[in-house]
Amino acid sequence: MSSPVFDRRRSERFAELLDEMSGRRRHHRRTELDGDLATLVRLVGRVGTAREGPDPGAEFRTGLRSMLLATIDREGIGVTAAEKAAEAAKRAALAGKTQKFRQVGVAGTGRARAAVLIGVTAGALALSGVSAASTDSLPGDPLYQVKRSSERAQLALAGSDQSRGQLYLEFAHSRLQEARRVDAAHLEAVLDDMNRETVAGVSLLASAAVQRGDAGALKVLDWFVREQRVSLSELHKTLPVAGVEPVGRSLALLTDVEKRASDLTSALATGCDVSAVDRLGPKPADNC
Repeated sequence: MSSPVFDRRRSERFAELLDEMSGRRRHHRRTELDGDLATLVRLVGRVGTAREGPDPGAEFRTGLRSMLLATIDREGIGVTAAEKAAEAAKRAALAGKTQKFRQVGVAGTGRARAAVLIGVTAGALALSGVSAASTDSLPGDPLYQVKRSSERAQLALAGSDQSRGQLYLEFAHSRLQEARRVDAAHLEAVLDDMNRETVAGVSLLASAAVQRGDAGALKVLDWFVREQRVSLSELHKTLPVAGVEPVGRSLALLTDVEKRASDLTSALATGCDVSAVDRLGPKPADNC
């Protein structure tokens, strides 16, 4: 993991290279970071000269605006952010805790304004054309992190736990499609990600079903288990012995999901007590 000092040096050098690319004052120096940053600088140049590009839709604009306003309300901006940090430091001191807070400077320079603009533009691209281009990317591909970032943004914009749970299952399904295409070195990591997303999705859907007293939210699990089991079984047949164990764990998880969905459906239909919680969410009492 890179240190904060290294990250700051990268950011500062990246800003200098962008200045030079735009025809501003040249800094007449090279650093060990230039090679790593060259690809990013070229990409910014291509984006800047593109005549046509993806246009984020109204739904994305509304969602982005809501997220930005919520962040400003929570963390402040410029001087307000510094005041909020000071207030938080006072509260921590009164509670007898020691906590470090980063001072947030007031955005005023052209470079700072450009950084904000680049950040917003990058967000728009990540959820539009670039995101579409990353759909078929795999672990190790340059656009794979864009794909995963787009998924996290979709989760953040989801309007309910049920919608978020369904998204997690869709992403778990995507991980399985990736697992069928990646090399052996990436297989276990992809399946582990798939399992985590499966657990998160099932837990959210189970919670939504119990809170509403309606097993309808669990119906999607039947489709999910059926589709995943077929694909995992096909993958299992193509793997050498070393890859069998991770697939076996994923198949066992699907069996647990299937049983939980069945148990919860019965419990909700009969009014049985659902008070325990585990990794898959609400769990009916043992005597149901």
